[in-house]
Amino acid sequence: MFVESHCFKNESIPNQGAYAPRSWKYKQQKEKDMMKLFYSLLLPFVFACLFACTGCKPRGLDVHAVEGIVTLDGKPFSGVTITLDPVEEGNMGFANTDSQGYYKISTLGGTSQKGTTLGTYKIGFNKIVATGGGESGATVDLAPKKYRDPNTSGFEITVKKGANIHNFELKSK
Repeated sequence: MFVESHCFKNESIPNQGAYAPRSWKYKQQKEKDMMKLFYSLLLPFVFACLFACTGCKPRGLDVHAVEGIVTLDGKPFSGVTITLDPVEEGNMGFANTDSQGYYKISTLGGTSQKGTTLGTYKIGFNKIVATGGGESGATVDLAPKKYRDPNTSGFEITVKKGANIHNFELKSK
């Protein structure tokens, strides 16, 4: 009876006979407790290090809102693709106008973000539509030729910190 109360049967321990001392079970439990303690201290430390290394800043570019309205001969110019081409440094930007001619620029820089980086940009306008049907894939640009290329459009903007509103009045002739 003394042996049964202080020993337990453990068939997984080789060469221990039918019974192993309770100290073996105690040692296993202590190892489990130490591992739990180790991980409970290690995980918060790892997360604290990761948080400190990455900081609280959002990832991505430092972008600023650019929006406005594009008109052609005084009427909203819908379905137009606007291209921002940086004069010096910066990331290209783009937008499509809605039915009211309203646009909001997004930046091309690995990931698309609403807004664009600080700097000066030349602006181009294109409205590509398919002509006819079938597999020919023929298209035509309905934007006046002068405005299609950012280098010849005559439009240039400077993006500053904060919100930037730029309206563009295009003339068909």
